[in-house]
Amino acid sequence: MKLVLVLGLSVCMLSLLAAAEVVVPIDSVENFVNIRLSPDAKSEIVGRLQQGESTPIVRSIPEWHEVEIAGDATGFISADWTNVLDHAPAPVAEVVSGEFIADEEEPAGDLAADVEELEFAEEAIVEVGIVSETEAVAGTDSEAVEPVEEAIGETTDVDEPVAGETIVPVVVGAAGEAGPQGPPGIMGPPGPQGLPGAATIEGSKNFLMKFTSATIGGNSLVFDDGNYIGIGTTDPKQRLEVNGNIQIHERTGHVAGLIMTQSSGESGYIMHNRASTLTIGAGSVDRITIDRDGNVGFGTSRPLYPIEMASGAYVSAGGVWTDSSSREKKENIVDLTPEEALAALANLEPVTFNYKQDIKEQYVGFIAEDVPQLVASADRTGLSAMDIVAVLTRVVQLQQQQIAELESRLERRD
Repeated sequence: MKLVLVLGLSVCMLSLLAAAEVVVPIDSVENFVNIRLSPDAKSEIVGRLQQGESTPIVRSIPEWHEVEIAGDATGFISADWTNVLDHAPAPVAEVVSGEFIADEEEPAGDLAADVEELEFAEEAIVEVGIVSETEAVAGTDSEAVEPVEEAIGETTDVDEPVAGETIVPVVVGAAGEAGPQGPPGIMGPPGPQGLPGAATIEGSKNFLMKFTSATIGGNSLVFDDGNYIGIGTTDPKQRLEVNGNIQIHERTGHVAGLIMTQSSGESGYIMHNRASTLTIGAGSVDRITIDRDGNVGFGTSRPLYPIEMASGAYVSAGGVWTDSSSREKKENIVDLTPEEALAALANLEPVTFNYKQDIKEQYVGFIAEDVPQLVASADRTGLSAMDIVAVLTRVVQLQQQQIAELESRLERRD
């Protein structure tokens, strides 16, 4: 083997990347775009893609691209700040100088494998002057090898070879694989706070806000101190207090009203329907009904008299109270004996009096606690005129019978 001193001029030229798609920052990015652990703007930053660099894409999802990073890992980069290209941008050639020893019988190897450091450049075409082995042997000691010039205009000086030695041609090696992704840089400081919005909101404490225009607010009529709510008043004493009238409409239904429900589920209500009937309910049952003619029914939904009770008693249009006395509503019917009537009548003590609430009006009647049991009420606080009329009627009937008998005797004597 023959030892030769070779001036090695290695030109590393990076070829176009494989046909796989790559991701690059958009032109408006000045420095870099963050690569995150997951497709979420709040997830951990695991890398950065600098302006002018590219990285292979794995897949695309809405608003994000999954890209390759160091260590066979992947990360996610925003689709809004990047573009997807069919291939990486064009490579740049870089000249690296060094000395290599080779045997004249051995072909030149892949010099790129011996280069320790590779750099990317945009484009280079290298023209190398090569002296063949035959020409080198045939030459004399005075022959020299012309220097090698790069197409980019720079000339690198080389030592003259010993006569008869072989000049190994420069071989452009294939581009090596990209190195691992570097660690992420330090996150920059937060930007300054933005200017306040254009809305103007002014008001007083405890008042609900009312917008007077799209961006201007002020006080409404609703006052809320945290415990009570007032409408038209700043001093409510109940959960809801209204200073003024409340109007309730029945725009889409047949009934409008106010319903009050207890925790037990039973309700009280005031309802007005389209028949102009007002109903007041308690215990979830209709109790009082007032129709459009002014008739009031207690326990009846269709009163026929100015006042009508569920029992059938009523006050007539003339103001006369009429008891309900139908046989259909009675039971345990027994004739009142003359003896019972006489005893009750004998124990009735008529008095005159006035009611405490009306000291100006004088009345004649009985004291409920003092009347005989036959005409007394269960609680002895009231009296029924019908009871006393029945007693008087039986006594008068007895007296009439006795008068008739006496008259008959007198006629016989004559």
